[in-house]
Amino acid sequence: MSTPSIGEFILIPVSVGAGPFRGERLITFDSRDGPISGFIRADQVETRNYKNFIRALVLGVAKDYITVQLHGSFFTTTGLAHIDRHTPFLRAA
Repeated sequence: MSTPSIGEFILIPVSVGAGPFRGERLITFDSRDGPISGFIRADQVETRNYKNFIRALVLGVAKDYITVQLHGSFFTTTGLAHIDRHTPFLRAA
């Protein structure tokens, strides 16, 4: 997979569960700093080929990781995450 560009939107693979409110989902994904979990609106989860993803804005690209900004309410981050360059992300349409 090619390297994303700063300012590009990519789709990060996530696990999805029910959220505490109707229209909300609990998502979890792996980052270089450990698992990240939080809540997002249900309409922010994109499903492709039976896999779930969330949209992330690429803020930085380093040799081993990509820094992204996410929208939602997360337990261990303010919306910034460092994901491994080998994460099977997709290009956002």
